Amino acid sequence: MAAGSLFRRALVSPLNAGMMMLWKRALHGGALERVRVVLVSPQQAGNVGSVCRVATNFDCNELWLVDPQCDFMGVEAQTMAANVTSRSKLEHVRVTDSLSEALKDCSMAVGFTRRSGVLRIPDTQLANLCIPSPESLNLALVFGREDRGLTNSELMHCTHVCSIPSTHGAGSLNLSHAVAVVLSRLYEQVPQEEGQDPLAYLPPESTSYKSLPGTASVEAVENLMRRWELVLQSCNQVTVTLGIPNYRMQERMLVHVRRMLLRTGPSLREVGFLHGFLTMVETVASRVQASPTGENPHSCQVDAQSVKRT
Repeated sequence: MAAGSLFRRALVSPLNAGMMMLWKRALHGGALERVRVVLVSPQQAGNVGSVCRVATNFDCNELWLVDPQCDFMGVEAQTMAANVTSRSKLEHVRVTDSLSEALKDCSMAVGFTRRSGVLRIPDTQLANLCIPSPESLNLALVFGREDRGLTNSELMHCTHVCSIPSTHGAGSLNLSHAVAVVLSRLYEQVPQEEGQDPLAYLPPESTSYKSLPGTASVEAVENLMRRWELVLQSCNQVTVTLGIPNYRMQERMLVHVRRMLLRTGPSLREVGFLHGFLTMVETVASRVQASPTGENPHSCQVDAQSVKRT
């Protein structure tokens, strides 16, 4: 039976009043309203449906699919969703072609992996996960394909890497089971009574808010890194003028700087200071390139007032 017809039945049946209230809550707010589940290229529609059911159990209402490889609105997904509320989540799933799009307004993104490697070393534990504060920050939980998980490049988009503890002989968890374990861990932190543990509210435009750790989104860090790469390229061009060797570890350095920034969760103000530093480096590089051939480039000075302060 189609999700639409099931929903209409819920509207007209007085016995489903409780379910209808739950369905309304599933579209607005929720205990884990700042937590986003991101499934990268899910291959089995049943798992997508099961994740919707799990998300309903733990009051998480935001589900993103990146390049899905299955019919996530098909019969299998509807069946595994199991109830009206969970099926309604399928109709409100966000679908995108890129992981960066799914994470662009998140301050923290945790990628889950079973495999190990140089770029797959867990830097946080499941027990340490927490809902970000203040309320305006978002947390993304990123899960990979059923057969091979997340790629190294996809993990590079995440601020943290985490592995779910399990016995080594049993292999990876089922996708929906992994999501259930993580959401359950976060749901334990939700006050059971309204009014408990209130979060202090700070306007996003305030200086205090911009100084809070983690207020810089993944997108803001990626924009900084793209600019950093351009500045490095300019500096390597200047080395020709100075007659010194190019910096040949540029790509490797950018990888480690990106991981460091994403892992530490910088504030908006800290990212702004780094942009200011890059502005100073750009100014020095441009003046060296513009200086006459016979002029000593080391005598080039930059007026501090000409550098835009962030």
